[in-house]
Amino acid sequence: MTDPAPMRRETRLRARTFASRLEEVADKFIGRDEVMHVLGLATLCREHVLLIGPPGTAKTLMVDKFRRVLDVNYFSYLLTRFTEPAELFGPMDVEKFREDKVFRINTTDMLPEAQLAFLDEVFQGSSAILNTLLTLINERTFHNGSKAQPVPLLTMLGSTNELPDDPVLAAFGDRFLLRVRLDYVAPDEIEKVLNKGWEHERDQAALASNGQADENEARFDLSHLKALQQEVTRIDLAPVREQLARMISVLRNREGVALSDRRAVKAQKLVAASALLDARQAAEPRDLGVLAYLWTRDTDEETIRRVLTAHEVPVGVQPRQQRSKAAIMRDVNALTTQDATREELRAQIDRLADLSREAGQDHPGDDDLLKLIKSARNKAMTALRDRFEE
Repeated sequence: MTDPAPMRRETRLRARTFASRLEEVADKFIGRDEVMHVLGLATLCREHVLLIGPPGTAKTLMVDKFRRVLDVNYFSYLLTRFTEPAELFGPMDVEKFREDKVFRINTTDMLPEAQLAFLDEVFQGSSAILNTLLTLINERTFHNGSKAQPVPLLTMLGSTNELPDDPVLAAFGDRFLLRVRLDYVAPDEIEKVLNKGWEHERDQAALASNGQADENEARFDLSHLKALQQEVTRIDLAPVREQLARMISVLRNREGVALSDRRAVKAQKLVAASALLDARQAAEPRDLGVLAYLWTRDTDEETIRRVLTAHEVPVGVQPRQQRSKAAIMRDVNALTTQDATREELRAQIDRLADLSREAGQDHPGDDDLLKLIKSARNKAMTALRDRFEE
């Protein structure tokens, strides 16, 4: 067996930048690193996520912060038993019907044109809405009159307070490959939650007084995201495939976990995405921790996590390790502008912005380090402008 080709510099930069964006959002909350990690995995794999937890666990706010990182068309809606299909998919195109006698839905700025969507209380939709959503999620298609309209949906995020007992709703929910549970934070972290919440309130008040929208300055470019989605399929899974098959067999045959063949096959994408988020070309045993998010029955979640722990597979996101000044400087010095393409220079500029934030967090007051990063970023921006007239 030949060793996999090393990961390209451009891909490595994009992966690290995307991971840094996720960490940046997670830092705005307490105890939500795992949730943000799952959202990142789902986006890289073009899969869908269910967020499960009681009201007041910041599900909506977290999704809103996450979507502002991405350069995508976004649609969100709170479903109730009285929600009409037109509220999600758009109204009838009256002019088209009057002139051409053709029934069409005007989907402008509605769910069928979204790249990222969030449906709060997703199981509250009517059967007409859920049937349409099923096709939209599964096939990325919206049946608009007599036409099958392709939809650009990358990821659908749904939230619910609890999983339904109705078999029909459960079958719909099974189309959300990933599940992550949110609960109220531990009592000893209440003060941290209060501090983070107060920071958010102050930021919102400042933005409101200035008449500005709360938009992220550096959104992750859609073309870069799509490039990473392609890279997922190039990750080498050979080092873990035997262990993955063994663990799936244990979960299904010994522990009685409901894990379908479809979910088992798709687990490979998640393992690959986990490696990619860590800027690695080959998967490692620690990437198998993604199995913790593939449960369908409430009772299976604890079983999967127990089996992973027994196999010494870490579950959840490991805390970020503070890096030395020398390690950050090595990363900065490795970013050379010589012979770099336009896309590489853009990725370098994004990465240097992340390194600047990391240096500010881990080495506050180290002016020399910050000046080094700023100089490197200015050099990359100058090269981008001079070579490509941007």
